[in-house]
Amino acid sequence: MRPFRPEALGYVAELEPSERIVLAQVAGDVAQMLQDEVGDRAVPHAGPAGEPSGAEDGPDGTWAPPGWTGPPPAAAGATEGAPADPAVRRLLPDASDDAAVADEFRRFTQGDLAAEKVGRLVLLGQMLVDGEPASAAPFVVPRDAARRVAGALTDVRLVLAERLDLRTDDQVEGLYDELDAEGEDGPELDGDVDGRAARRFLVSVFLLTGLLQESLVDGMLADLRAGHGDARA
Repeated sequence: MRPFRPEALGYVAELEPSERIVLAQVAGDVAQMLQDEVGDRAVPHAGPAGEPSGAEDGPDGTWAPPGWTGPPPAAAGATEGAPADPAVRRLLPDASDDAAVADEFRRFTQGDLAAEKVGRLVLLGQMLVDGEPASAAPFVVPRDAARRVAGALTDVRLVLAERLDLRTDDQVEGLYDELDAEGEDGPELDGDVDGRAARRFLVSVFLLTGLLQESLVDGMLADLRAGHGDARA
């Protein structure tokens, strides 16, 4: 993987096919989590710049990222109140310490906010698998889609952080040491091998999305400082 850098066509990273598939899978899983808990509206098929294309790739006329195994987006029912899954609550936190105010805010805004997050996660998933390259290839994010892609990467990281029980910057920094301690061959064959392998996978994806998100945001800020480019959603 090579992180994003600003170029004429937009922000360009380089990803291996396996990295694209994994990231698209995780983006789809996070979108599905949101749909299962609070989704109540269809997610349109999105083109490379995030504009609906009108294509009908799914049985209900919507495009679903790899890994989408739940109900079609349009079929998911809306729910009120705080999500039960703590990872989804990280994506849709309380707007106030006052429970009544927080509940009222959720009632009016949670569905729209969840729909926006699902839409940009779907966009990220589609862009990652678009063209299905057989070897390492450029991953181009147009400037007018950069903010939505950065937001989707942030949402993926928030969910992974909850699954990994990360609460502080020191814990995040310690992930590099954790991977180094296990070596290139993966976890040692003692204890909960499956659990440690699963954690190693989540840690690797968390760090990968962090490098992508940070480099994308840095590129957007560099464009703003230079007084050119379009980093709007």
